[in-house]
Amino acid sequence: MERVIEVLKKIVSDDGAVLVDEPMSKHTTFGVGGKADIFIDVASVELRSVVELLKDYSCPFTVIGNGSNLLVSDDGIRGAVICIGKRMSEVELKKGDGGASIIASSGALLPVVAKKACDYGLTGLEFATQIPGTIGGAVYMNAGAFGGDMSGSVQSVTAIDMNGEAKHYTGKDLGFGYRTSIFSKKNEIITGAVLALKAGDPEQIKAKVSEIREKRGSSQPVNKRSAGSTFRKVSDGETLEEMTPAWKLVQQAGMKDAHVGGARVSEKHSGFVINDGDATASDIYTLINQIIEKVKSETGVTLEPEVKMLGEF
Repeated sequence: MERVIEVLKKIVSDDGAVLVDEPMSKHTTFGVGGKADIFIDVASVELRSVVELLKDYSCPFTVIGNGSNLLVSDDGIRGAVICIGKRMSEVELKKGDGGASIIASSGALLPVVAKKACDYGLTGLEFATQIPGTIGGAVYMNAGAFGGDMSGSVQSVTAIDMNGEAKHYTGKDLGFGYRTSIFSKKNEIITGAVLALKAGDPEQIKAKVSEIREKRGSSQPVNKRSAGSTFRKVSDGETLEEMTPAWKLVQQAGMKDAHVGGARVSEKHSGFVINDGDATASDIYTLINQIIEKVKSETGVTLEPEVKMLGEF
């Protein structure tokens, strides 16, 4: 491990971008998680070399973005964590007739990109102004809210595979579905995306953004640590409108006030498990599983977590 760290510090140009025994609680919106053996805040030009090095030394690695959809074990993560974040956050605007394209590196924060689009009078990303996370993570899981999702604007995506080979996908190649894309089945790292947006009425765009902000603030626990919606909606048909929100099943099962340690179901929205101040990852994990078991026994439905678990639980 010492040799890996030594070489990494030669590859990665920023002195503070390679960290040892880094608490993952600093890098997740839940605010929990043990230490990563090695934490690498990587830049675009370094990514391929970092992946090749870790493979050469048989060092396992995990790729994360903003940590907004993760629950990391209290025992942390063995091997390396590659963070696609602030050092891969370039955003470029290219104007065209009737609209524009936004070219964003995968570490760019989705709300930042969405706000830029709205500020330029471009419509199509209003739904994303309140979604924490990165462009890479948003594409990976087809992030969405308030009737919109990434599938409506992604024109193309770039990635690299585990051999460092560059990949290019058009929007129609991406197999977008409810909170999924082809990347959930591929061992590749998203490096960037091109979003195609249309020109809109600036006042209407501002009004829609304000409406979404107000709805989110009034209905979701925005002032509490969470990873967003804890569970996927349950499919009752072929369209999103025909899916049952998880919060309804949580309440139906009598778990609206459930809690374990510092983890609890949000009073504001039963689809959110929150860190109410002093939760451990174990508290959150235990509560999630208690909810799944109770909903299954009371309704016959098995909820699926939308939150990704990392490390040993």
